[in-house]
Amino acid sequence: MNRLRMRSFVFFICMTVLLAALPTSQAMAAKQTAVVTAKQVNVRQGPGTLYHVVMKVDQGETYRVVREKAGWVQLEIKQNQTGWVAQQYIAYVRKQAMATEDRLRVRTVPSLNGKVVGYLSQGQAVEVIEKENDWEKVVTPSFIGWVSSTYLASNDDKKTSMRQTGWVTADSLNVRARPSLQAERVEKVTYGQQVQIMFKQGQWYQIATENGKIGWVSSEYIAAVSPTASQWVKVLYNDVNIRSAPSLDGNIKATARYGERYRVLGKIGNWYEIEIPGRGIGYIAGWLVSAGADGKSESKTLKGKTIVIDAGHGGKDSGAISHTGMMEKTLTLRTAQLLKEKLQAQGANVVMTRSSDRYVSLSERVQTAYRYHADAFISIHYDSAKNQHAKGMTVYYYDMFSDYLLALSLEHPFSRMTSIPFRGVSFGDYYVIRENELPSVLMELGYLSNPTEASIIATDRYQQEVTSAIANGLRNYFE
Repeated sequence: MNRLRMRSFVFFICMTVLLAALPTSQAMAAKQTAVVTAKQVNVRQGPGTLYHVVMKVDQGETYRVVREKAGWVQLEIKQNQTGWVAQQYIAYVRKQAMATEDRLRVRTVPSLNGKVVGYLSQGQAVEVIEKENDWEKVVTPSFIGWVSSTYLASNDDKKTSMRQTGWVTADSLNVRARPSLQAERVEKVTYGQQVQIMFKQGQWYQIATENGKIGWVSSEYIAAVSPTASQWVKVLYNDVNIRSAPSLDGNIKATARYGERYRVLGKIGNWYEIEIPGRGIGYIAGWLVSAGADGKSESKTLKGKTIVIDAGHGGKDSGAISHTGMMEKTLTLRTAQLLKEKLQAQGANVVMTRSSDRYVSLSERVQTAYRYHADAFISIHYDSAKNQHAKGMTVYYYDMFSDYLLALSLEHPFSRMTSIPFRGVSFGDYYVIRENELPSVLMELGYLSNPTEASIIATDRYQQEVTSAIANGLRNYFE
């Protein structure tokens, strides 16, 4: 009997120590902030509807959480005053954030397909309660919904040292005294201008301009030179221009010839920052060189890259139709499937916007690129015109900075095709590339309205040739 009592006593002591070591819901909750998610919510004296209502709180208001109990949460309403609200009417705040764009759309679901329920003003503060991929759910006094994380700056972001060269990618960019859209403007920089990045804080860079001014700009509009494993680049063609900036608009500083090697200092987008012996720093396009360590080329592979292939039209949307009745929707799917096989064989992760004859909306096609975080989005089409003599292939881009280099990477392999002529790279205002912020192109691979060309592009030989050219262009882009 004494032995049994001793065991019970020891068990009691152990459980007491264990429970004391565990954090209570009160201790955990007291460290959190809650935001009210409904209009005119009753605050009661105790955790239940039988307790008197002492006041009301409204949507968007935030309070410190004291503790939780049976579906109720005790909030610190005022200093030294608490009250209870039903847990269903509050949400825990993950962080506070600020909108960095004016009229920022707030949607019902974390998708571009979501219905717009309201807009945020530039600089407006919000409470973030959930995160899903690149979307965050926010609460305001007027509405609750999802916004793209790209356009939210966290109030908790820390300042980190950078010391890098960067280039302005916006036509005109304000430089501000502090990392805030409300801060005084101290300078303005323009597209292509070189700056020195000193610090990063949230979505802001502190920069020094060419004339010595120091201030803050949105990091979204600065392209920074990043380190690269490549130590050297080898020029693949004759008469390759080395420019003063990582852009085709940069002045030509020197001309390189086939086989020449240059030491790499860094990489910005698809451009290499290189050392020109005796002439300082220059920039050379990545699709015109091979890169590697000690002059040895890196493996030309697509392994690990996610490529979304968009077979144009489908289902009720037949697209263009040739004089023999061949439909564009059938041909684009055939090309897309063959391209998929070739890219997968080289290690790429390939996603199709459609794999059968079904209708897919334009917004759904773009959303697929976002959903899979595409490294490249390729939209395949075939052309048509009233003039039956119109012929050739065209590659279209929309954004000069994110799309143009991808389009140019396809120029060389397309121009070497002999089946039909290549019309070149052009600007195109098409939905799937206009509404797509990821690297994307739309290609018209021949005219179905031209009887001669329609018969060529339907052949297996052409399909093999054009898909190989696309695959080679993508390899050029990712090297």
